[in-house]
Amino acid sequence: MFRRRDMNQTLEVDRLRQLIALGPTLVAELDLDAVLNRLLDTACSVTGARYAAIGVLDKERRALERFVTLGLSAEQERAIGPRPRGRGVLGVLINDPRPLRLTDVSTHPSSSGFPAQHPPMRSFLGVPVLIRGQAWGNLYLTEKRIGEFTEADEFAATTLATWAAIAVDHARLLPGAGERQGAGADEQQGSLSAGG
Repeated sequence: MFRRRDMNQTLEVDRLRQLIALGPTLVAELDLDAVLNRLLDTACSVTGARYAAIGVLDKERRALERFVTLGLSAEQERAIGPRPRGRGVLGVLINDPRPLRLTDVSTHPSSSGFPAQHPPMRSFLGVPVLIRGQAWGNLYLTEKRIGEFTEADEFAATTLATWAAIAVDHARLLPGAGERQGAGADEQQGSLSAGG
């Protein structure tokens, strides 16, 4: 019993170290793709999720204009087809930006299923990314490797979403940040500059 408790405490300390270490790294980064990829990688690591995604809202904050994933191969992404726009359970977070934790995403009343080639996903954790109180996007985690997503996982995901919001806001406020964000970020920079 004591060995298990010690192991759990060690895991929690490791999780906290990862969360604390990520903040300054994200805030120092001005490339949006690098911020999002690092966020997703850390989110999977600290929550035990098999898949992670971040959906960036459009200017009207009614749909997703960008969807970045981790855990799917390029072949799987091609087979799945077009990126989600924010319907079904993903849309729940768009309309009501609060954390959402589900044991089985398919049983939620707003679930609209998955495309035919989509890998199975049951457990779900979604948290909003809020910049200065405004929804900017959502962090989605699915398929926890062991058990269900917990309150501690929700705390970790919310902390990561906060770090992401600070990093995006920081990059958007710096003069010339757009030139340093690299190729492929032009359309995103437009929405960053517009606050959305």
